[in-house]
Amino acid sequence: MGKININQSKLNSIINQAFDVVVEVQGEAFQNAIASPIWEWPRETVRKNGETVGSPRDRVDTEELIDSLVISRTRDAAEYEWESDHATIVHDGATLQDGTELPGTSCGSNWAFVWRFTQRLLNRKSLANALQRQVTNGGTM
Repeated sequence: MGKININQSKLNSIINQAFDVVVEVQGEAFQNAIASPIWEWPRETVRKNGETVGSPRDRVDTEELIDSLVISRTRDAAEYEWESDHATIVHDGATLQDGTELPGTSCGSNWAFVWRFTQRLLNRKSLANALQRQVTNGGTM
């Protein structure tokens, strides 16, 4: 059997490029989930922009939440943090003074939407094809 030479530096570069794509796509998927009308809500609400919304609904009112996403990337991890003042309430939910429960987004079947959207974006970006083009180099990686 022939010898395969592996260039560790090039392999690491390819892995990092792939991770960058996944981090970007996952961020897009989270944002699209927030902006999709899939979230159950206990009542009609008049938003700051004047729109009346019921349920299911999206989690966007003034764009402040969407605009507050900060993605921190290290060598082998990524953290998605929404820094708006109300991000924690949107994520965790809240109980109003009158006892009304406002549901959060931290759990439930809606996150399946995020993962399906992530897969579609990855397919569209043809991650596998891009990596294959970079890997194929005369048997050397």
